[in-house]
Amino acid sequence: MWTIFSRDSSKDFPYEISESPKYVFNEKSLWKLNKGKKKNTTQEVSIFEFLINDDIPGSETRSALAKSAVKHLKTLKHPNILSFLESSEVKTIIYLCTEYVEPLQSFISSQNNLHTDIMNQYIAWGISNIIEGLKFLNFEAKLCHNKVNIWSVFVNKAGQWKLGELEYMNSVDNSPPSYVSELYCAPGHRQSPFSIDIWGLGVLIWEVFNGPLSNQSALKIPKKIPKEILTIYPKLVAVDPMNRPSYDIVTSTLREQGYFGNDLEKTMTSLSQYHILDDFQRTAFLEKLPSLLETYPKNIALYNVLPSLLEMFNYVKEQKVIFPSMIKLSTMLDDQEFEEKIVPCIVKLFESNDRATRLLLLNTIELYASRLKADLLNTNIFPLLVSGLADASPTIRELTVRSMVYISSKLNHNNLNVELMRHFARLQMKDDQGSIRTNTTVCLGKIAQYLDPKNRSKILSSAFSRALKDPFQPSRMAGVSAFSATQQYYPLIEVSTRVLPALCQVTLDPEKGVRDITFQTIKGFLGKLENVSEDARLKEKMEEEVANTTSPAIPTWAGWAVTTVTSKFYSSKIPQKDEKSVELSKNNLSNTSVNNCEQQMHSKLLKDNIVKNVYKEKQIESINTLQDTQNHKNSMKDSSLPNDWDDNSGWNVGDDWESIGVDTSNSIKDKSDFGWEDQEPILLDDTDELAKKAEAELIKEEMRKKREERKQERIKQLESKRSNKQSLKLGGKRL
Repeated sequence: MWTIFSRDSSKDFPYEISESPKYVFNEKSLWKLNKGKKKNTTQEVSIFEFLINDDIPGSETRSALAKSAVKHLKTLKHPNILSFLESSEVKTIIYLCTEYVEPLQSFISSQNNLHTDIMNQYIAWGISNIIEGLKFLNFEAKLCHNKVNIWSVFVNKAGQWKLGELEYMNSVDNSPPSYVSELYCAPGHRQSPFSIDIWGLGVLIWEVFNGPLSNQSALKIPKKIPKEILTIYPKLVAVDPMNRPSYDIVTSTLREQGYFGNDLEKTMTSLSQYHILDDFQRTAFLEKLPSLLETYPKNIALYNVLPSLLEMFNYVKEQKVIFPSMIKLSTMLDDQEFEEKIVPCIVKLFESNDRATRLLLLNTIELYASRLKADLLNTNIFPLLVSGLADASPTIRELTVRSMVYISSKLNHNNLNVELMRHFARLQMKDDQGSIRTNTTVCLGKIAQYLDPKNRSKILSSAFSRALKDPFQPSRMAGVSAFSATQQYYPLIEVSTRVLPALCQVTLDPEKGVRDITFQTIKGFLGKLENVSEDARLKEKMEEEVANTTSPAIPTWAGWAVTTVTSKFYSSKIPQKDEKSVELSKNNLSNTSVNNCEQQMHSKLLKDNIVKNVYKEKQIESINTLQDTQNHKNSMKDSSLPNDWDDNSGWNVGDDWESIGVDTSNSIKDKSDFGWEDQEPILLDDTDELAKKAEAELIKEEMRKKREERKQERIKQLESKRSNKQSLKLGGKRL
């Protein structure tokens, strides 16, 4: 027995003091309030410290009060009463550990940055907290606090007001203790279970708005108390206890005056009672919440609203309605908290097949993408995210393209250089939305710095050359701008053999804006080649810069391109098809002088005997291809790509995006789905229907003649073979 009572109880106390702030509260209370934490953890707590000093007059009474406070706090459990964690008596010190709080007076003094309206809403919510706590004490616990004032109220991390300082508490059937300080001793005797604490509530309201009370006579002058409270305030501090109202009257009066019932109080009430709200009420509340969060104090948003939303996320169906508020609040979390609380919700939402949920994730991806760990992103999220590039909804496809800018830096080699490039190739070739083709080019230019340097130039030159042939004017503009923005990635030989020839084809573009930026870009590339021609020593340096460029830094010889880059995505009007862009393209092609020149050149070539045969032969091959892919043609009938958008870039198999870094022997299926070489041109009706029909008839006639000629040749060959066989048989019989 001796060893049990003689052991050092401080070793069993699992909390320790980390800081001792100089709160004014410490001068007004029996206790000294310290900041603490749980041993071997980061959990923050508050540690009230009482020093037992027998040399101080009335030390026994003071010690009895401190122990009484510990006893009451240990047995009372209510959301608006200070939460007890642990207590310990070590030699001459009593330690009382509670949830982390700070004195109300100190908290209000530190909130000077809050707008007046927001502070008034917050105080109203706090007063309602104290009323609920006092109602519990007086009517359910049958206890009277006896010392309600600004020094007996504390604020926790979630912003809730909590009743503390329970050392003067006793039963409602007993008279108030005689040792309560005269300043906070309610006048008159207890006439009802609530009369003393109602008076204390009036004192608290006066002190919240005017500062600590110096004498009771000051209560007669409201000073800064809001006018909405003045209807009920004089009754709270009435000298005659019989004139003091009940808690229900106080609450109803303040609600009628418009003081209670503000947005903050409604939000807190809805969060605490979400399980009893119907679906309509819950959805309406959650849709309104994101706009309200900007006005709430940070501690309330982070430690009250967010935990409630996380709890709600696991139990209600409206997860996509909860997420906007959660992701908005996540910006206040550190990386570890974000990973523990928010990331599981993001993964769960990406697994949903609901399009509205996917749109929500894509629209907010810039808020959370940078905080996702690379392993989680590549393994769990990217396979789900990239599926949006093949979605039937144009809106989802476009937003998914844009989202790649935010995650590309964290993608592994296969996801970035193989999977994503395969999807981008398909979008740029086959997507019927001009805006999506345009933004695919823009996105590729933005993420070029992260591509594998070994294959980067092939990917970029092939893709941007394709964009230069797109009939959608913003797409061609994006292709030229992308060449300009990524010029540091092309070796000299590729500049001369692929980049410049591709750009030169756009110098006769119908749109002057495209021509202007094309000429500027060509001049820059030519200047680079000219510098090498003048000084051959620059060649090695430039090639070395190209090979070693793995960041967005632009080499010294590339400053000319910086001002020509189109850095923004093209804004589209989807999900509707870009029919307006189709009409615009048609009008531009039919109304510009450049197009007239092209028509004259085509007429001249058709009249020329030598070029005529070559031109018709290409058209015949194109018609044969289209006949083999009739289903594709029908699906693209409303596309914005004209029938003369043909790929003459001469890409080799090694230049296909999907073949880069992949064993071609094992990727036949992928290549057939996403390859550049085997994609068919997407056709539109020509602007000149009569010319188109005449040309088609001419081509059909030529095809019919050629088929007839091949048929006749085949018949002649068969007849020749028969005659040869017969002659051989006759010769054999003669022998």
